[in-house]
Amino acid sequence: MGAISRRHFGFGAAVAMSVLALGSHDAISQASGSVPIGVIFPTKSIIGRQGVQGANIAADFVNADGGIGGKQIKLIVYDTNFAPVEGVAAIQRLLTQDDVRVVVGEISSTVALAAIPVAKSEDALLMFSVPKHPDVTKSDYDRVFRLNTTTVMDATSFNDYLLKTVAPNKVALLAENNDLGRLSIEDAKKSFGSKLVFTDIFEVKQSDFSSLASNTRGSGADLVCIVASNPEQSGNLLKSMADVGFAPKRCLMPGLLNNDVPKVAGKAANGVFSEDIYSPSIDTDLNQKFFKAYEAKYNSAPGKIELLGFESVWIVAQAMKKAGTTTDTKKLAEVLRANKWTSPRGAVSFDATGQASSDHVYRVEVKDGHVVATQR
Repeated sequence: MGAISRRHFGFGAAVAMSVLALGSHDAISQASGSVPIGVIFPTKSIIGRQGVQGANIAADFVNADGGIGGKQIKLIVYDTNFAPVEGVAAIQRLLTQDDVRVVVGEISSTVALAAIPVAKSEDALLMFSVPKHPDVTKSDYDRVFRLNTTTVMDATSFNDYLLKTVAPNKVALLAENNDLGRLSIEDAKKSFGSKLVFTDIFEVKQSDFSSLASNTRGSGADLVCIVASNPEQSGNLLKSMADVGFAPKRCLMPGLLNNDVPKVAGKAANGVFSEDIYSPSIDTDLNQKFFKAYEAKYNSAPGKIELLGFESVWIVAQAMKKAGTTTDTKKLAEVLRANKWTSPRGAVSFDATGQASSDHVYRVEVKDGHVVATQR
């Protein structure tokens, strides 16, 4: 039986729930022989839907293999809308009304940081997929985990590559207006020094980038790097730069070059490059199985966000099997830290803070409308 997906568009007056797939709320929360796992993502965005779809594939795999102790996984999916108030409301509902002990997913660091105190108050376990702010795994709560790299980890690797290999004379950084964007600007100032000649911010739901593109062109930068979680924003920004005749080298900061960026930007995305922890071409049995299943179900190739959504459910499910419990979050946290976990990207392990690490980093680039790995 496949995963159950529902969108949660608010809580109380601000949150209205709709069922996206199988069953009703009562059927989910009261179903005998099931393991409920909460999934939070900004599901109205491309990137949020990608995370949910990756999670669905993991649930399909686990359930097809007999579930957890014979019980099928049920995914209860709520929308956070990139907003802390909606993220907190979703977490509260999952923990207090849906009988969930483990919550996975999310894109926004701001939402993730707001969710941690709520989870701590209910002794729940959080497996965050994408949030990149270092503080997400620096709380005093030992049941918080993160699968993605942090901005500091990215800056250490990618900024060094930019300086030594790309070797720009002038750098511009355009970042979304949130914790991720502001932190990326601070990291860029430290890394590039006087070479950083222009920075600006934009809103996460902004659609018109003509003025920003013109202002960036005026900076004379020969390398423009973009910090945008949403393919809608990065793709439209790339198009706007092309529209004003501005053609510098362009990069998305690590982990943000999504498969949908060239779908939004068209030819304007060709040549854009980045760095990532995942490539669809990774030659492992599990990655081949994941890639084929995702492509068959959603008629598109999975990228890093889909992979992280998959991992968040897949690794939690494996930990539940190994720990022999689906509800003892303290034991689950101990088991997660004590073992290495097989993923489509290879072996994943967690340090004492709950931060994940894996074996490889890939250079990726848009070529002929597709994101491809250029080297490891």
